[in-house]
Amino acid sequence: MSDWEGACKRCGLCCFEKSVDLQGRCVTTRIPCRHLDIISRECRVYHKRLDVGEGCIKLTPGIVAEADWLPDGCAYRKTLGRWTRDEERG
Repeated sequence: MSDWEGACKRCGLCCFEKSVDLQGRCVTTRIPCRHLDIISRECRVYHKRLDVGEGCIKLTPGIVAEADWLPDGCAYRKTLGRWTRDEERG
């Protein structure tokens, strides 16, 4: 597992359905992906999550930088600044 993927703290919030409210804000619903174990907050099909057709995407630094739907407390969002600085240094 890369350092980037290891940043995930398993909050599971990215695995809940999202909707857009009347003000245009992205809101996390109470409906989890059917593959999310809501107790452990781990994906039951993590190894093939990108192939199961549930709308799961691989969270890369580029996607996280643009993803307004990720919660503020997301470890990927917190890690992004450090990760991009390390990448720029080579």
